[in-house]
Amino acid sequence: PMGLAVQGFVTAIANPKGWAFMVSLLPPFINAAKPMAPQIGALVALILVIEFSCLMLYASGGRTLRHFLAKSGNVTLMNRIAGSLMLFVGVWLAFG
Repeated sequence: PMGLAVQGFVTAIANPKGWAFMVSLLPPFINAAKPMAPQIGALVALILVIEFSCLMLYASGGRTLRHFLAKSGNVTLMNRIAGSLMLFVGVWLAFG
């Protein structure tokens, strides 16, 4: 299990889209009059904490969903909910 967590974390950290998004948010929080290294270090640490928290949230949700879908009737229920949502979005797009 720990190996999978490390693999997921490395994959997410290596994803340039996530970094590009977070880096685009950094300039307003950097003060050019103060030393850069501590500011960048704090912001990178914050990015890592947020990334780790999101991965843990996804993993917890996946585990919960796995237990939910293990029961036979729940798969049919999930398919009906997903189908209804897609139908709703289609109608919304057609008339919205």
